[in-house]
Amino acid sequence: MPLEPGTPVGEYEVGPLLGAGGMGEVYEAVHPIIGKRVAIKVMRAPAAEALTEARRLLEEARTVNAIRHRGIVDIFGANVLPDGRPYLVMELLEGTSLHQQLVTHGPTSILDGVELLRGVLEPLAAAHRVGVVHRDLKPTNVFVTTSTPRVKLLDFGIAHRAGRERLTSPEFTLGSIGFMGPEQLSGKPVPQSDLYAIGCVAWLMFAGRPVFASKSIASLTRDHLFAEPPSLKTARRDVPDGLATWVSRLLEKHPSNRPADAAVALAQLDDVHLDVESRTPTLLDLPPVADLPPAIDEVSTRPHALATQQARGSVTTVPGLSTQARRTQPHETLGDDGEAELTVSTTPRGGKR
Repeated sequence: MPLEPGTPVGEYEVGPLLGAGGMGEVYEAVHPIIGKRVAIKVMRAPAAEALTEARRLLEEARTVNAIRHRGIVDIFGANVLPDGRPYLVMELLEGTSLHQQLVTHGPTSILDGVELLRGVLEPLAAAHRVGVVHRDLKPTNVFVTTSTPRVKLLDFGIAHRAGRERLTSPEFTLGSIGFMGPEQLSGKPVPQSDLYAIGCVAWLMFAGRPVFASKSIASLTRDHLFAEPPSLKTARRDVPDGLATWVSRLLEKHPSNRPADAAVALAQLDDVHLDVESRTPTLLDLPPVADLPPAIDEVSTRPHALATQQARGSVTTVPGLSTQARRTQPHETLGDDGEAELTVSTTPRGGKR
């Protein structure tokens, strides 16, 4: 049940709803005495009833505070509502998500895009240093602020932290399918998985469309597993060779062919940045980013599995697998990209769920 304005949550009073996703809502709130404004993330009731998901919310707070980087949204409180739903008290940000910025303004200039990517890689490098893999880097989880630092990373709710108990069975993986590398689709995320996601984000930022733009879940999964990504220069002529090469490295199918972690990728991007700064800024007449990847917040897959989906009157199947997919009805929760959330699960044929 949504919280009404004025509802007390801990020391704060709830204000307007800022956004909603598959797992919960985020509200603006204010401390009634000192006037401090915060954001409060509240888990939805069905999710709160699942012990694993409630633990995941608490683990998000612990992970963010273990990284301790100003480029990651700060979380400074956690508790439980009287109805049993857990919540986090977070830093209130001014600005917009990268997703919304691309939808509103279209592709970025080369220089601005490189600077935004540096803003993503700096906190991500801090995360990798302490053994944290984000696992869900996408435009909705990159926030472009109106202050400093310019970029804030959001939503470490499904991050994997070395040395901590896994909250997901090893045979499953979580993430957003439009930004997942082959090893993450196979349930084996590593730091380089985050770099693959950044390569997908970079392609979208500069080209105005995803590197793989299929609307079919099966085709999109297959492309990320097997298809050779095209060079960014095929989509945009003013992309410098060094930047196109850097993005292609991030999109290598095998993680060992990508930079070792975000710190290495950042150092390589800094070399590209110097070259970009010396160029005259240009922005080709590219269309707005209207065709973003499907808003799939969480996808569970068996190792090496391709999702299957009925399309154009036929069914694309993968031997040994069967798939069920459900798109939410209009009255149900929308994904955080503003589109209907799609949950896909794959099970070996003849096996048990």
